[in-house]
Amino acid sequence: MRRETVSRGCALLLAAALLPGCGPGPRYAVIDPGQAPIISEQCSRPNPPRYQATWTPSPEQIRQLEADLPQLNALAPPDNGAHPGDADAYVRQYFGLVVNGQRLIYLNGFLEPMANKDWKQYAMVVCDGGASAWGAVYDPAGRRFSELRFNGSSPE
Repeated sequence: MRRETVSRGCALLLAAALLPGCGPGPRYAVIDPGQAPIISEQCSRPNPPRYQATWTPSPEQIRQLEADLPQLNALAPPDNGAHPGDADAYVRQYFGLVVNGQRLIYLNGFLEPMANKDWKQYAMVVCDGGASAWGAVYDPAGRRFSELRFNGSSPE
């Protein structure tokens, strides 16, 4: 009986490691610039800023963003219970956008159960969900976040 329990436990761990976002590996993805038009059409929160071009953030810029991520919590309304700066709370997609000549990174964050199997390759647009999904802008030159916007809630 003990052997069967251990085997089931190992099978569950293996299954969890194969799920997107589970197991080792980052909980974020830098998305191909060609996906920017998709992320620019949100359905229940304000769109990212209008951009003139796209670019791909470097691994160093992403490491910097990830280190600065806790700053996002200060921008969240205290009454919605969201902690967008908690790297383990949400999965995140990063898009490089050029806005008025400035290179910015748009963050698209959402709870992992909302992610499909391709979330690390393709832009995800989540409708409704309230504090479960959000977007924000990061300025890598100034190392600061702005425009944190949460999704709307679906009508009851």
